[in-house]
Amino acid sequence: MLSASKTVARPLHHPQRVQLASRTTEPTLTCPRSLKRSKSIQIRSYGTFGKVPGGSATPKPRLRFAPSPTGYLHLGGLRTALFNHLFAKRYGGTWVLRIEDTDQKRLVPGSIDSLIETLHWSKLEYDEGPDKAGSYGPYIQSERLEIYARYAERLLKEGKAYRDFRGESNITHSGKRDMVFRENYLPPDEDEARQLIRDGKPFVVRLKAETRPTDHEDLVYGRINFPADPLKYGTEDPILLKSNGWPTYHLANVVDDHEMGITHVLRGEEWLPSLPKHLWLYRALGLTPPKFAHLPLLINPDGTKLSKRTGDVKVEDYRSRGFEPEALNNFVALMGYNHHRSRDQAESGLNSQGKGKTGKKVEMDDGEVMSMEELISGFEISKVTQSRAAVSLPKLFFLNSRHMTRKLEDPTPNGGRDDIVSRVRPLLEEEFPEVAQLPDDRIVKIVQLTKGTSETLKDVPKSSAILFKTPSWSDPEPKSLFERNPKMSNLYLESIRALRRALNEKGSDAVLDDLGELNKMLRNLGEDLVGEGSSKEERKEEDERALLGQGKKGAKKRSNVMVPLRFALTATDKGPTLAELINFLGKEEVLKRLEQAESVYLNGGLS
Repeated sequence: MLSASKTVARPLHHPQRVQLASRTTEPTLTCPRSLKRSKSIQIRSYGTFGKVPGGSATPKPRLRFAPSPTGYLHLGGLRTALFNHLFAKRYGGTWVLRIEDTDQKRLVPGSIDSLIETLHWSKLEYDEGPDKAGSYGPYIQSERLEIYARYAERLLKEGKAYRDFRGESNITHSGKRDMVFRENYLPPDEDEARQLIRDGKPFVVRLKAETRPTDHEDLVYGRINFPADPLKYGTEDPILLKSNGWPTYHLANVVDDHEMGITHVLRGEEWLPSLPKHLWLYRALGLTPPKFAHLPLLINPDGTKLSKRTGDVKVEDYRSRGFEPEALNNFVALMGYNHHRSRDQAESGLNSQGKGKTGKKVEMDDGEVMSMEELISGFEISKVTQSRAAVSLPKLFFLNSRHMTRKLEDPTPNGGRDDIVSRVRPLLEEEFPEVAQLPDDRIVKIVQLTKGTSETLKDVPKSSAILFKTPSWSDPEPKSLFERNPKMSNLYLESIRALRRALNEKGSDAVLDDLGELNKMLRNLGEDLVGEGSSKEERKEEDERALLGQGKKGAKKRSNVMVPLRFALTATDKGPTLAELINFLGKEEVLKRLEQAESVYLNGGLS
């Protein structure tokens, strides 16, 4: 039996080097920074794959998402889970959720339940896992320790591993880790080992590492070569079993992938330096390794590493802010994946101003708005890029708005519209109790009217204030806005009085139900007042812009009326169209607000 020890196994790190050749069908791609720091890896890219990537003979691939329960699921983990889901569903396969908790020191209580619940919220339904029985369980590594011990014992008997009684690492007097080389140690024979074990001497089990070059074909990075013995100082054999009897990541990972019949492994690029250890272990055990696809890391728009210190990285953060799970999946699916015909657009990344790496504005593309079914049907592992992808919040806001619109357009029972209403109604009722009496179609209308100023459903109550509360035009913020924008004050009183006259002529509220008629009425107001509000120079400038195709003739004139009217009704310069606003508020409420706005102005409340 292995004796307990708190010494932690440390991974092998070699200074390494990477060379990346261009694809035969695509331009040269930028190599990830983590690989640029590696001196022993050489990469040569190649082209696309067939229907089942990697040439697998398995008609139905099996994949796995294997997070460590060390905290919340982060964006990179969500993308890895999503790509596993897309790959499996695209090719009629299955994917497994496996919890890799062999590093008990980093275990965070409750994180397994959190990971599972977050995946369910994200609508990434795995086929097997801790809460979904399958033929390859258990799906938590701490419940599989006997399996790992059996494989380690097999390697010991075959002379492909040995017991090392020096411990997991040597620590020098300066506190730095000193590499433990095989050449500096003569393992005891079996009799000596048994005596040392009886004496309570702790030991680890190490794999006898290969010293020859290792070649690998990665589904993303192409052909990779790991040169033999890059340090030239000696061979550091990777630890398989720690002194407390628990396996290292390397042993547990390889054994479980084999035992669970995994055919394809999609994981982050940070695992590339560990790949040789895994390939050595597969060969030592006489097993066929799965096909590997290493996914590029996610980064901040400025190129720095994505971390908790530099912004929201937890999926739970985006959920609590009210983002739609469909939008978040769509968002991470676009990162590091070439959905575009233009690689430059796909990999540009946007900063907080919606600009790419070149500083040019990158237009949002409705063609990027995809449902899960669309993502699955178009997924190809060959479209995963080798360049790291920047997390762009403007892109996420854009996608979230589009997915909210899609849901509102789905009237099926328990469909998208019902989902939106059920989640936003309690938020609205908390701010505006009168909402409890409104029918569902009225709630839908509120969400539609506030989409332009609501990044998520959580923002709808704040954006809805203009619909439920009479604004205070004399508050400091509205006053400042009025003073800064001469277009508001130029025809302020004239616009208010003109709209009041027009509404009084309309009679009942029923005539305001036709948005087309309302828009026509507002256009007429603009034409009627333009003589008073537009100078000769303004009219000349507008005529010139219309001739150059830079705007419609009359648009600027109408804005001289629409802008002050919006301010008179809401004390803001943003929101739904004026016709939609009047339609929602109704004649009585609009006339009341216009009267109060005029009174505040005449009494000096805006000056």
